[in-house]
Amino acid sequence: MQTVDGRDRVVAYASKLLVGSEKNWIHKQDGTSEIECWGIVWATRKFRCYLDRQEFDLFTDHKALTWVFDAGNRTSNAKLARWATELSQLRFKVFHKVGTAIGHVDGLSRLHYSTVNALAWADLLNAEEDGEEDRLVQVEEEDTVDAIPTAVEPRADLSGNDEITPAPGLLEVEESGARRYQSLEDSAPHTPESQQTALEGGDTEGEADSPQAESSLDEFGLDKFRFVEEQKQTPWIMAMVAFLETGALPLDAQLRVRVLQMAPHFVIRNGVLMRLVHLRARAGPARTINVPVIPLQFIETVLHYCHSDLFSAHAGLTKTIDRVRKHAYWYGWKKEAKEYVRACTTCGRGKGYRPWKNGLMQRMPVQELSGPFSLLVVDAIGPLVTTPRGNKYILNFVDYFTWWVEAFPVKALDTLTFVQIMVDEVLSRHGVPERLLSDRGPNFISSLAQSFYQTLGIKKVFGAAYHPQT
Repeated sequence: MQTVDGRDRVVAYASKLLVGSEKNWIHKQDGTSEIECWGIVWATRKFRCYLDRQEFDLFTDHKALTWVFDAGNRTSNAKLARWATELSQLRFKVFHKVGTAIGHVDGLSRLHYSTVNALAWADLLNAEEDGEEDRLVQVEEEDTVDAIPTAVEPRADLSGNDEITPAPGLLEVEESGARRYQSLEDSAPHTPESQQTALEGGDTEGEADSPQAESSLDEFGLDKFRFVEEQKQTPWIMAMVAFLETGALPLDAQLRVRVLQMAPHFVIRNGVLMRLVHLRARAGPARTINVPVIPLQFIETVLHYCHSDLFSAHAGLTKTIDRVRKHAYWYGWKKEAKEYVRACTTCGRGKGYRPWKNGLMQRMPVQELSGPFSLLVVDAIGPLVTTPRGNKYILNFVDYFTWWVEAFPVKALDTLTFVQIMVDEVLSRHGVPERLLSDRGPNFISSLAQSFYQTLGIKKVFGAAYHPQT
């Protein structure tokens, strides 16, 4: 994997079966450690072109291996010692990661199969005559599956020390030796021009809501004195406060222009710099509130309160953004709120989210799948132009764990053709799936099809009607 923009991106997957004498490791006393270590050795050999002369991190779910690669440690297992010596040529650090945190790797490295009895075509074709219809599965109409992508990636480090060239319209802010480039024209709600009277000390509608800002600090659990001190340590906040209090402008030309442009949207209340936020109401007049401007050190605390706190209950993206808007402000707040929600591991494991825009392919809830070909989907395309062999339909099978697709040309879409193709072309090579997902076409819900599912122990589920993402 590579870290791009603070997020881990998979470069490639690789797997290997144990062959020959390697299978004997399964029954040895140290066999598990040898198998895990051999996997590391084999992977480093395969990806040597990426790893040679590069420092990298190695994650394993076998904690016993973390000490083998430490300098000075010894092992009585000659095989492990030999492999450790080979790996010592590379520069890497070993970290232990529980298996549940790397389920995508485990799932693709294991062959899931189930044993079924031999089945003759006569057993399927004569099922109705033999009274097999009495044992048909009653398909549950409510058992539907929607496409739910997961998001399980870590949040980017917002205070990274990487050198960046600021683009036009960005402000370079120095904080504790680290550089942070912030857009001064954020997508925060704009306020009416009538609120510019705040610069002259006049009353605004937001002043009536000043207790809202005080309560926000209390809800965040932030000490007001420390909060004010942190605001004073942030250069752009200092420049804004100085201009609002005394009319002094910063010497930097770009910062001076930005302060003049953005000053109508800020006020000072009890020594705290506040942002005027205009809230649109569904019914009745709109209102303006004051929310505190959050220094960099407290952004994580605010995001935790607005999303992960007990009373926030891991709300969705829209509600989290709305909650942040009503309680706090900082440059780039909406983008960071989105990243925080998308990187929330609790949300990714528990509920996922449904995108507003449907792409060409959406992921199913793979956390519920046991492995490759545990959930198979079938659908048909056609009628198309008839081929010289008389085929005018395409029968498609997709594994929702690996996205493996297989397509077969057929002459008709009757149940017999569907069952024959599935047995001869799919089940014979990939095994029997736990679940089969399809629409409610007559060829998928006929008596013969239901007898087929019952005989092989396949749980039949249906996609939501008029929901093409499934």
